[in-house]
Amino acid sequence: MRIAIIGAGAVGGYFGALLHEAGADVTLVARGETLRVLNTRGVRVSDQRGTRDVQVAAVGSLHDLDAADVVLVATKALAGSTPMRELLDGLPPRAVVAMTQNAVEAAAAAAEIVGEEKVWPGVVRGFFVHTGPASVEYRGGPLSYTFGTWDRSDSETARGFARILGTAGIDAQVHPNIWVDMWEKAMFVTTFGGLGAFVDKPLGVLRTDYRSSLEALMSEVDAVARATGVDLPEDAVSRTMAFADRMPAASTSSMQRDITAGDASELDAQVGAIVRAGTRLGVDVRLHDLIYTGLRNRGREG
Repeated sequence: MRIAIIGAGAVGGYFGALLHEAGADVTLVARGETLRVLNTRGVRVSDQRGTRDVQVAAVGSLHDLDAADVVLVATKALAGSTPMRELLDGLPPRAVVAMTQNAVEAAAAAAEIVGEEKVWPGVVRGFFVHTGPASVEYRGGPLSYTFGTWDRSDSETARGFARILGTAGIDAQVHPNIWVDMWEKAMFVTTFGGLGAFVDKPLGVLRTDYRSSLEALMSEVDAVARATGVDLPEDAVSRTMAFADRMPAASTSSMQRDITAGDASELDAQVGAIVRAGTRLGVDVRLHDLIYTGLRNRGREG
């Protein structure tokens, strides 16, 4: 199976390096300084095995690929980032698009371009940090990718992709209803990142001093998901809170770090998406709206 990964940041760089080390046929798609570093030094990876440079094949565009079976979109959904249509320009005819972005609208954006039958919504879990061009640190937590077909049908290609990820040490599963997992991921990462940025505190403080607010935010995501027709488990909020309790106390989300640094962030793609969906469906999302509006009005987001 031929795999291409769009983006050599935290997730794309780490997944690409692990796949290459496991002997998979993988190519990274990157631009500018990142592409230059990839073609000279490779991906610099820091994890429990130490720091090493992994020379993964890299190209500047999907047009430069001879072929691909799976194209993993591993860019962040940043404000002002490359539009999905441009990201997927040159997609090989037989390729399936596997999504990783922490944005409940991302899979639909890809499906509008290539069709639902060629998109696998997906969820990455783990604490990955992009430390420079083609440089990434894995700082623990789960190392997993859960994904599934749009219509919840069986797919031999999906099962094969999961097996290859598994040989690289990535816990990959084809989920029978990926929409449930996507919204449960949003329930954690969107609320954790949004509240963390709003009060400028790490997870350990959010789950103690701001616990009621964190749980209320999760309940808003739960309500929006159900309004869209996603059949979340009844205990989704309590299980997500329990997951937050198990994560390292010093953890911050990449969205929070980007906002704090004044960089482009996933605020609109994550928190804004919940506000838009809640407004459209008549669901009370006042806490998300407060955080979204408050952070934008700080001048950090346009």
